[in-house]
Amino acid sequence: MFFLCLKKIRLYLLSTVVLLPCLLVINPVKAGEWSGFVSAEYRNFPHDSADSRQYNNNFSFVIEPEYHHKINGSYESITFTPFIRVDQHDNERTHFDIRELMWQKAAKDWELRVGISKVFWGVTESQHLVDVINQTDLVEAPDGEDKLGQPMINFALVRDWGTLDFFLLPGFRERTFSEVEGRLRTSPRVDTEQAVYESSHGKRHVDAAIRW
Repeated sequence: MFFLCLKKIRLYLLSTVVLLPCLLVINPVKAGEWSGFVSAEYRNFPHDSADSRQYNNNFSFVIEPEYHHKINGSYESITFTPFIRVDQHDNERTHFDIRELMWQKAAKDWELRVGISKVFWGVTESQHLVDVINQTDLVEAPDGEDKLGQPMINFALVRDWGTLDFFLLPGFRERTFSEVEGRLRTSPRVDTEQAVYESSHGKRHVDAAIRW
């Protein structure tokens, strides 16, 4: 079953392979920098679950590389961060996401970002209630700290009195939830196939945000 999970992300991996050469040919004279990590995770639950379909043991692994490429000195850059997790039992936790695929241009008093990115507005609250730009990737951890990449156009004005950020957010991303076999998960399980939207455009809804 563990190896069958690989089939779920095969198409996403193919799209990643297609994107990588596009990043590398932007400036063939000077290659970008790679970083990131690969990790394995093992979970053991000493107590039996309330649902017989869940498991007391679970193994998964994560691959999260990051590619950063500077253009025209340090004024422009491209960042690409794909994320892949393969989980032994939870099909919903086996997933692929582009955390970042962002082009950024910086000037003396303004910045422009276009693509997919994550926005973190550091606050002291344990729940980070003001981090409302990115959707929560709840299958990663129940604390809500992990976020999905969000398509956006972000224009920032840098002034002596502060920074004014304008966000245009095309498309809505649904929150991820564990499958029946997943542990930890809510009880009853959330049925992601019955999502209800306030907007008639559903996932295609375009949102906006401003921050000073």
